Amino acid sequence: MRRVARKRKVKMSFVPAIISIALIVVIVLIITRFNDIMQQRERIVSESRQLSLQEESLKARLENLQFMAGGANDAAKVENIARGQLDMVYPGEIIFRVSGE
Repeated sequence: MRRVARKRKVKMSFVPAIISIALIVVIVLIITRFNDIMQQRERIVSESRQLSLQEESLKARLENLQFMAGGANDAAKVENIARGQLDMVYPGEIIFRVSGE
């Protein structure tokens, strides 16, 4: 009867060992995945900061270009539209039209 009792003890100690090993493997996998996620988060935060700075720079450039285009060339723009679309001329100017036949 002692042999039967020993076999039961061996089986009982084998199951907790398997469970312990499985638990250790799961913990290692979780820690590894967590580290990967944290590295991805840091990379994304860094890229977000860079993109925010780039956005601010581009907004400032756009405002500068709009200011330069809007203020200095208003008269030239109006003149081009008046001449091209409305067929307007200054007094004394003569328009010659050539037909494309």
